[in-house]
Parts: sequence; structure tokens; C-alpha cells
Amino acid sequence: MIFKGKFDNNKKVEKLEYKFEIPEGTNRISLNLTKGPFQHVLISLEDSEGRTRVLTSFKTFKKKYYVTTHWESTSNCCIPGDIPPGEWKIKLLKPYLVESEFELEVAVENGNLIKKENMKKISLKEHYPDIKEWYAGELHNHTTVSDGSITLKDLKKEILEKGIDFIFPTEHNSILTKYPDLDKPIIPSTELTLDDLGHFNLFGLRQFIDYYDFIEENEKREESLKKIFAEVKKQGGYISLNHPFHNSSKMCLGLFYNIDLKDLDFIEVINSPTSLDRNSYYDKKALEALDMLWKDGHKIFAVAGSDNHGITLGDPLNYIRLEKYSTKNILENLKKGRTYISRVGEIKLRMENDGDVIYPGDEVDGEVLIKVFSSQSLMWKVIKNGKVIHTGKGKELTVTQYVSSGEYLRIEGVSEDHEPMVIINPIYNALKVPTLEKWFDVKDVVWRD
Repeated sequence: MIFKGKFDNNKKVEKLEYKFEIPEGTNRISLNLTKGPFQHVLISLEDSEGRTRVLTSFKTFKKKYYVTTHWESTSNCCIPGDIPPGEWKIKLLKPYLVESEFELEVAVENGNLIKKENMKKISLKEHYPDIKEWYAGELHNHTTVSDGSITLKDLKKEILEKGIDFIFPTEHNSILTKYPDLDKPIIPSTELTLDDLGHFNLFGLRQFIDYYDFIEENEKREESLKKIFAEVKKQGGYISLNHPFHNSSKMCLGLFYNIDLKDLDFIEVINSPTSLDRNSYYDKKALEALDMLWKDGHKIFAVAGSDNHGITLGDPLNYIRLEKYSTKNILENLKKGRTYISRVGEIKLRMENDGDVIYPGDEVDGEVLIKVFSSQSLMWKVIKNGKVIHTGKGKELTVTQYVSSGEYLRIEGVSEDHEPMVIINPIYNALKVPTLEKWFDVKDVVWRD
């Protein structure tokens, strides 16, 4: 069966649906993307019982997908299981202006394609032997499953060589269902990419989000995002605003939608620092926004990602303090802000509040002692309520500060070129109730063209 057409570039949002019959006894369906734009146009395959079985987009180097009754022979980004007879649907969502012809081919087959590959199921219910206190992870990355140039097999080598302890796979709009066989937590996630006016990482998802069902042709994008964010929270997931100010003459990737700030759990303050068109000015703006949010009482924590589309992974890394080395504990402590970001490897961090050990993200009261040791000499800044109150240079920093009600305190290490290298998430004392409600309340102050 061939389904083809042409997208209308006069329509900002297009929703197309194609129906076909699946006969009794079918145990394999293939979907082939034979022609289409290399754009964020979403494709989902829905079975006769209303379940989404395939979620992908045209912006992928992976062009053929199999849905079968067995996990081993079902493709990545697909859900295996019974193939019920009746009316199935291919749903196409074009969420921004795209003009292109497209063609998809569906084949209904019998006989399972048993594909033996060294892959594991991605699960949120994994626990591993506890081996240390701080664990390093990558929160933003892409492979050939979407628009990256590294394969999952080569990504496995990168993870092992760089000693990465956990990874959040964030392919554009699709959720990986299998991953190379690694004895490490792989947390199901995705990068929501409906256009280039706002990207978000959605962490810790328990099932596919078929965006087709959350977006209407004539509604504002803020309304669509609100519905998607609600579904993420319903699943117990978290939302990160990616590269909020990465705007240049070549590409605008910042956030240009006036979303509710209360929907955000994290803000990405270092993004793709090794890319060729790198400009640390954008990250500094993200840190400025972070301070503005904290000063207003928002507990939105800093995260970072390599956003690799090539082969570089793990620069920067997010270090999380864990009581248990498990996917559940990683997500919970990420949400608590018990983390720091580093481009110089693991640092030694000791924090005390009146003699009691504390960690980033903790609420404190009174005198705080912070000791930092880095393998690389940096210029250190101690920031309280948006103001630099102490500076130092070297591999070590020791500071004692009193944190009063309504205040927060954070540490930042920068290179000689003033590029952010280490970001330690804030500690705080009884923050006020936030007054800023919308993203433009922040953007209009921070982003001055």
C-alpha cells in the first residue's frame, strides 16, 4: 500500500490521516519512508485499538520500521505485541511551514523477522550496584535514529570510553524503545521539536506521546505545548527548556513562545559547547535567566547537554548525587537539583550548613561552608541573589556565607575566556512566592537584541 501527497506550505499546521485494513492473522507490518522532507514532520502508526505503535518523523536517517508480535524483531521507536485486525491509521503532523512531496509504503506480512542484535529494553525500573556518590550523565544527544551522525553502536563506545554513568536519549520527537546492551541506566526521553522556535527535553517518559492528538490546526502553539506538558507531568516526567537564547544569523533555536514558567523543571544553561559555531554568549544569557528566575522564587534547576549531532558526547556532563544507583533515583535527584554541571570532569564538592552535610538543591538556614576542588584552574564566582559577592582563582575555592530567608547561593567556575565550565546548582532559604508567570517576563529582560 502506497500513501503519498504534498504538504501545503500555506498552512502552518497540517494533519493528514490515512486508513488501511489489517487482516486476521497478521504478525508483521512494515512502514517505509520512501520519500519526504528531512524536517520535523511527525509520523505515527495507530492500531485498530487506538494504540500508537510507531512514533517517528521524516527528520531521521532510519527509513524502515517493523512492528511484529515479538520484541526482538520489532524496530526501535516501535511497540511490539498483538497485531489486532481492523482499521489502522497512518497519521502525519506537519507542525510548521514545510512544502514537500511525501510517500510512505505499508506492507502487511506474515512470518516474524527475527533480528538478533545486542540491544536491551529501555525501562524506568532498573537498579544497579551502588559504586560511588556522584554519577555523571548526558542529558541531550542525538543519533542516526533522528538527525545525528553517530550510530547507536558507536554511541555505546563513546559512553564506555568516557565513563558516562547514565544517559537520557533525546531523539527529536521519538522515544527509543531499545538501546545497546549497556549495564547502565538509560532513561526514556525525547526532544520535543515542533519547530525552531522552542525546543524542550522531556525526561522520564513512560509511554509514547502522539503529538497528533495534542495539536489542532488553528490553535496557538502555547496552547498545544500546555497540553503536551500536562501529559508529560501525568506520566511522571519532567520538562527542560533547551538552549533558550541560541539565536544567530544562521539559525534561531531560542524560545519564542510565551509559556507558563510553572511548567518548567529545568533550564539548559550550557548547550553544545564543542560545536563549530559555538558562542558562549548564549549560555551566559541562560545563566542570567536562571538567576532572574531564582531571585523571583522559582526553583528551576540548571542542566546541560552536548546536544551532539556528530560524534562528541559527554561535554558537558551532569553530575548527580545518588543514594541509590537507579533510574528512579536519578530522576528524583535531578528534580531536586542535587546536581552540578562540569566541562572539566568530576570536582570534589563539600557543603555544610551549621556542621551538617548538604548538597546542591537543598534548603538551608544560617551559615554555609562550601569547599570546591577542580583538576583545572578556573575563575570562581560566588553568586547570591543574582549578585557576585566573592571571586577567586585557582583549582580550589573555600567560602563561608550566611544564607538568610529569601536568599539563594550558587557557585560558578569560568575559564580565562569567561566561558562557563562548572555550574553548581543553588542552595536556598525560604524563597518568596514567584511573581513572574510567563517566559516573556524573563526573555524581554534578558534578551536584548
